[in-house]
Amino acid sequence: MRTLFYATNGLGLGHVTRLLAISRALRRQDPSHEVLILSRCEAGPFPQEDAPFTLRIPGSASARRSGLSPKSYYQTTQTLLWQAVSSFDPHLLVTDTFPEGPEGELAPIMKWPIRKAFVYRDSRPEVFQERDLRPRLAPYQLILVAHEPETIVLPPWLRKDPRVMHTGVVSEAPSPDSSRSLRDRLGTAGETSVLVTLGGGGDPEAESVLPVILQKLRDHKVGLFVATGPLSRKIPEGVTAREWFPAWPLSPWIPAFEFAVASGGYNTVAELGASRIPSLLIPFDRDLDDQQKRVREAEKEGWAISAGSRRKPEIEQGIDRLLREGSSLKKRAAGGTDHSSGADRAAALLLALLTNSRPSDAPKTPKSPEAAHVLAH
Repeated sequence: MRTLFYATNGLGLGHVTRLLAISRALRRQDPSHEVLILSRCEAGPFPQEDAPFTLRIPGSASARRSGLSPKSYYQTTQTLLWQAVSSFDPHLLVTDTFPEGPEGELAPIMKWPIRKAFVYRDSRPEVFQERDLRPRLAPYQLILVAHEPETIVLPPWLRKDPRVMHTGVVSEAPSPDSSRSLRDRLGTAGETSVLVTLGGGGDPEAESVLPVILQKLRDHKVGLFVATGPLSRKIPEGVTAREWFPAWPLSPWIPAFEFAVASGGYNTVAELGASRIPSLLIPFDRDLDDQQKRVREAEKEGWAISAGSRRKPEIEQGIDRLLREGSSLKKRAAGGTDHSSGADRAAALLLALLTNSRPSDAPKTPKSPEAAHVLAH
């Protein structure tokens, strides 16, 4: 059997990280299963350890930077997309956040007689509206909700949908190595170290927040490591070579740190919560993602402090409180939720979908000469 995961991303790495985690879990459960990730993410090469085979189509941001017109970009990439899917000939297509892709590029493929599964993570109700999303989700046989049932409120029109299955949080698993061995590898044994991560590296707003964090942590004379993410191509301004930590995936390294200062993205919060590292979480504004809500929920769980906003006084006060109250945060967070099982649950549900409802043997919808031009007009 063959599964194609279609990953897109803009400012962060949420879609890519979730689909990578699920694809790895799927292969663990069925090593004979063939997996292809088709990505339009601007991030660099994926980690090689347990990496699925990946084809990368440059995203629209690359086209803009290169001076390529939208018409040229869509006509070229739509052809590449169709060729990749047609050549791999998947039994199952898995997407995340955007049922037809962020620019509608998957709309023609929705007509193909293959199984389809959609990964949903909590989104702003005003964005994920029934009139827009119900018809786009109609071709899907499975909707994987990447949360525990009691932790989010689904849109009313999705609550009784029989296709909806909760998986729990989907993210990369924490490292099996001990905190001590990780600190030895980083050379931080015996010192207080703080992880700073403001997402995948594609958010320009992070540039104004990072200097505030750096200065305050240096005032406290603690070791700091700035994880920029693969969307960032250079050492951030004001960060030394020793402080730069361009590791991805980041999750295996989190137990090496005593504290973290981070943004409120889905995967960042999930990974920090799984390791139960005392953290200051700073919410950023997103069209789909309510980071304020997620940060408040993490604060209620006991392992995190909310900065409230990206204003300098609130960040500085939050860092003071984090370093002062870190021990009590760690105690309150003991025995937290296992966030690493969501990918395994998702993979099991995907395999069950294929086992119980095998795709039709009918030929795929033939490609029309106009297919590559669908998005250009």
